[in-house]
Parts: sequence; structure tokens; C-alpha cells
Amino acid sequence: MKFQADNVEYWSQNQVETVFFGNAAKGLALLLSNVPGTADHYLEWNDQSNACVNGVEKIELSGDALQVQLAPKAVEQIGETEFSVEFECDKDVFKEVTRCLELIFQEKLLLKKTAPKKGKATPKQDYSKIRYLNLEGKNLKKLPDHVSEMTAVETAKLARNPKLDFQAVCEVLATFPNLKELTFSTEGGIPENLGKLTQLETLSITDLTKPCAFPESVGQLKKLKSLLVMGDSEVSLPESFADLTELEALNMRVKSWELPARFYQLSKLKSLDFSNCRFTRVAPEMAQMTEVSTVIFSNPMGQDFSQILPIVAQMPNLKTLELSVNPVPKEVGLCKNIEELIIWAGTDPLHPLQLPDELFELTQLQTLIMSLNYFEKIPNGIGKLKGLKTLALQESIFESLPDSIGELSNLEFLNLSENPALKSLPDSLGKLAQLQTLHLDETPQLTELPVSLKNLTNLTSVRISNRETLKNIPENWDSLLTPA
Repeated sequence: MKFQADNVEYWSQNQVETVFFGNAAKGLALLLSNVPGTADHYLEWNDQSNACVNGVEKIELSGDALQVQLAPKAVEQIGETEFSVEFECDKDVFKEVTRCLELIFQEKLLLKKTAPKKGKATPKQDYSKIRYLNLEGKNLKKLPDHVSEMTAVETAKLARNPKLDFQAVCEVLATFPNLKELTFSTEGGIPENLGKLTQLETLSITDLTKPCAFPESVGQLKKLKSLLVMGDSEVSLPESFADLTELEALNMRVKSWELPARFYQLSKLKSLDFSNCRFTRVAPEMAQMTEVSTVIFSNPMGQDFSQILPIVAQMPNLKTLELSVNPVPKEVGLCKNIEELIIWAGTDPLHPLQLPDELFELTQLQTLIMSLNYFEKIPNGIGKLKGLKTLALQESIFESLPDSIGELSNLEFLNLSENPALKSLPDSLGKLAQLQTLHLDETPQLTELPVSLKNLTNLTSVRISNRETLKNIPENWDSLLTPA
């Protein structure tokens, strides 16, 4: 196979060196990389269905061409005997491509020339129509000069370039009138001129390692709909952050972050994930956030839930509430309209999960997930949740279930898997006439099932890992059992 590559890329990530040659118009792509931790190499032609390890028998690189001779096993698998790729690139790119190929193939690589031909006249490339820019993992200190000509770019991916000067980058990107998506990582602070990227709709900032503050200029990103911030750092948001009135998705995956006072003005947010957020109380106006359907409190930092939950409960479209709080505050009972409740409290026997009676008054609840919790005893009140369709109690520590679980007449899905202390199930489980799915895998102390389970005529799927030793498995389950 011989083709002209109009796209040559290289990148380094997680000890993997990769080189890519592509022709977008013809849909051709040749990818070469090493297999980390080994001396093996990997070749992929167009997609993963045409891929092999150690399929290259001979490889040569010159200033304007790559010759790849395939080993017999690769020929049989891919259907090509060799690849001859002609390409053009500047000296810096050629140098990095050579470096990557040397690391991938080591002594197998034959270099016929170490630089592009000097005498060949290379026509100036037109960058003005390129819409997608990917320079991730290039270890850049500055943007290549030609990037400033890419004025049609809509998506720019610049992550894993920790030394890149993003203050200077923002000055270049600010000249791109159609830039809608940007991904970058930085070990330093967030650039002061970030607000110049006024057309952005999606922004992802990763690999933060130092405490940092968003600049006041962030409030100028009036079209921003999605923001992701990741890193092991403390992050502060300015008051101008509340001016991002088009923001629909906010994901702060950082060590800790601060909630702006006017946060409630982000009226289009659909999910409020307060994981690792530094605040104790919320403004009453937060009840007016009409688009919010999901609220998450994970690793709370001193929150006063007696003040917060009554306000959250007033959000008109709230459907999902997730808590990593123990004891669960009684104010959860105010959230009358939620349909899904998720509780994570940990499996520390010194801190068993404590549930208030008010929780069992949530009559609209359809899904209850209480996995990864230590229970001294699952409360009998669980039988009051008549609307439940899904109940998950996996990876927990309890020995039995209360008889009241049989009162969950609408239950369709029950997950009791990965419970090492579970010894018995109540006969009342046989009353769950609507049950369709039952998971009982990884319950080593459960040796016998109630005879009443044969009455579960609507079951379509059952998972059991100790099938050989478990007694009283109904005969009609043979066709329902799926591998654990």
C-alpha cells in the first residue's frame, strides 16, 4: 500500500511513543507505537480490526518517505505486504518523528536520511481551513509558528504540555473567531487573559498541581456551556464566575474549591456536584435554580445540611440526590420529589451508616443505592418505599435483610452482590412479584435460598457465583442464570 500522508503526528503519553501518518481525504491511517514495559511494537492500519503486535519485519525512514515491510503473520492478518508512505514536514517535526520511531523500533529502524531534502521546494501549506488542532503530549514550550494561521480552528487540544506558556497561547487563540472547544493542562496558574476566548463553549483544564485562582476575566466567557477542572490542587473561583449564565455542566475534580457567593445565578446548570467544595451554607436563592436535576455532596467540608437541604429540596426539578454523609441528615426527608437517592458512607465498622426515619417517607423514590456502606442492621422502614423499582445494597456488610423488604411491590431490580457477611434471605422476597433482575453473586456465606423464590415468575436474569453449593435454587432458574 502506497499513499501520500497529508497529516503527520507524534505524541508521548504514559511511556507510550506514537507516530501517526494519515490521509483524511482517502480515509487512510497508519499508527505505530511501542508496547510499554516491553521491547514490542504495535501497528494499526485504519482501525483496531487491522492491528498487530511485532508485525514489522523491516522499517526505513528517509527525509520524505517511510517504508514498512510486514512480517508474514501481519501480512496474513492485515492483508498488506508493505506500506510506503510519502510525507512532507518541517525539520522539527521530522526530528521528533525520528526520535519516536527510534524508541519504538530501536535497532530495527534504518535511517537513510536524517532530515527532509533541502533541495526540494515545498509548497506553502494553507492552514486557514483547518478546524481541528491536536497538539496533546508534544511537550511544547511554545506553539509552532504556523498555528497562528489556523484561524478557522473550532477545537484545540493542548493537554500534556506542562511547559507551554498559556498566557501566550491565549493571545494566539483569541484571534480564532470560531474557537468553541479548548483542552489544556498547566502546572502553574490559569492565565489572566483566559477571558479573551469569548467564543468558547467547552473548556477542560487538567493536571493542576498548585493552588490557583481563576481570573476575574473568566466572567467574559458568556457562551461557555461546559467546564471541567481536574488536578490535585486547591482552586478558587471569583465572583465574576456567576456571570457564566450559559453554563450547563460544571465538573470540579480538584482537591478543594470555593463556592462563589452568587453561584445561584448559574441558572442553566443541570447538575450540582459539590464534591470537595469549601462552603457551609447556601444562599436561599439557590432554590430558584430550575434546571437542576442532580445534586451531589461528596467529601463534604463542614456543610450545614440542616440549612442546605431545605433549600435544595425546593428545587422544582430535582430528581437525583447523592450523599457521602454519615449520619444521613433527617432533612433528606424534605426532598419529597426525588426519584433517585444514592448514599455512600464507607464500610468502617466504627462508623455504621445511620439512616433517619424521615428517609422512608420519600414515597416518590424509584431508585435507592446504598452500596459500599457498613450497616449494623438495615432498617425495617425500607418496606415503606412502595415506589422503589431499583434497590442496590452491594459491597456492604450486613448478615440479613428485614422481612419488610417483601413489601416493595414495585421492585424490578435487586442487587445484593459482593456482600461477604450475608447469611440468609427472608421468605418475604418471594412476594416481589414484579422482580425481573436479581444479583446474588459473591455472597460466600449464603448457603440456602428461601423456597418462596420459586414464586418470582417475572424474573428474566439471575446472577449467582456459588451455584454448585447453594441450596434450593428453583428449577426454573436454569435458563435465567447469567455468569457472575
